[in-house]
Amino acid sequence: MARIRPEHAAAAASLVLVLLSGCASGAVAPSSSPSPSPSPSGEGGRDPETILTCQGVEVTAGALDERTPASSLPSELAALLEDSPVVPIDDLDDWFVAVSSDDHVVLMRELEPPVDLGGGDVRDFDLFSASASPGAMPIDDVWGVDVSTSCTPRIDLGGRGEAMLALDPDALPDPGDREIAMLATERSCNSGRPATGRIEVIDVVETDTAVELVVGVVPNGDGAYTCQSNPPTPFTVALERELGDRVLLDASVVPAHEIVAPAAGADG
Repeated sequence: MARIRPEHAAAAASLVLVLLSGCASGAVAPSSSPSPSPSPSGEGGRDPETILTCQGVEVTAGALDERTPASSLPSELAALLEDSPVVPIDDLDDWFVAVSSDDHVVLMRELEPPVDLGGGDVRDFDLFSASASPGAMPIDDVWGVDVSTSCTPRIDLGGRGEAMLALDPDALPDPGDREIAMLATERSCNSGRPATGRIEVIDVVETDTAVELVVGVVPNGDGAYTCQSNPPTPFTVALERELGDRVLLDASVVPAHEIVAPAAGADG
């Protein structure tokens, strides 16, 4: 399993979104390529072995469902993590085990309420990853910290990049609308530019109560890109029938998030 180094985690954690702006144009139809797994409607039908990523760290859907208490870890390792001089775990009883092996452990705890960083970037969990790796920030002679961050698990988008979704505040939907104006902020480095022409609606699932969207970003071609924050990219989603009172959900994350407009004056 690939591990995220501290410098990468720090870069991810320092992500800052710019002021959301712009107006939608041109409805984006769902992709004809296969839908990612698991299905957007999620939790009840997920395969426990399904791999999700949380700020780049891999966890299984089963671990999120089972939530084995972190107190079940071997006592010596549990004590080591609680007393870590790098990032101490303040109360092990609040955490559950997402990954556990002889040389790697990932702990998570649910945030109540979630942390909303703006522009669709909502974090549901704290995550702590430690490993017996030379690149980790040392706790003792063997173990070190790879990552300490907040995150939300995401499904595999089949090679597309992640996007944070929000409603366009200048064109909020009405119940009679069949096209929804939205904003997508690319998470990958793109030199502070919008992802114009690369927003892809991978899947739309319409039910009587919700519209579940899976949206990704087609990767850029070869080239060097700096990693300042990217601006939101406007796009629209076409529905089969009027929106009515149904809620719009970002189903690329687990659990799915309601898609809302950015708060007035929010700068991410």
